[in-house]
Amino acid sequence: AWGIDAPAPETYPRLDRIWPEHPGLVDQNGAEFGVARLEGRPTLVTFAFGHCATLCPAIVHQARATRLELGNEWRIAVITLDPWRDTPSRLRRLVEQFELDPESDFVVSGEVDAVNAALDDWGIPRDRDETTGDVTHPGLVYLVNGSGTLAFASTGGIEQMVSLGLRVE
Repeated sequence: AWGIDAPAPETYPRLDRIWPEHPGLVDQNGAEFGVARLEGRPTLVTFAFGHCATLCPAIVHQARATRLELGNEWRIAVITLDPWRDTPSRLRRLVEQFELDPESDFVVSGEVDAVNAALDDWGIPRDRDETTGDVTHPGLVYLVNGSGTLAFASTGGIEQMVSLGLRVE
């Protein structure tokens, strides 16, 4: 399993970081993606790629399971780690692959340079194998409040994310 699954302690550190806004990112409908698209709803933001068969499906599954516990006002945004293959034209298929809600969730990509700049600003370490295209990365989910502030970062477990989600405001 990914991470240790237990509620976060009261002392779990808050980030309270501003949403890293980046032009050039688009969602599965081709619309520019940024904090305004969240429409004031809390959001689980994670990072994955379509060709990943291990960590990425687990991260997205845990985000979906966390939303089931927290409520449908929560959105999920998955920013690709592989803009070379997860091009804007593929994003609708990724919504289906990740079993997301096409009406309220987002899968995000864009030009390679724009996506990489955004990933850097989100603080996502990653290493791409130029031969296979696979990306080594941590399992990270940001819990973002309705005003777009990155309240918490989590690396593990539905119980931990639910406990943090209850404290995002």
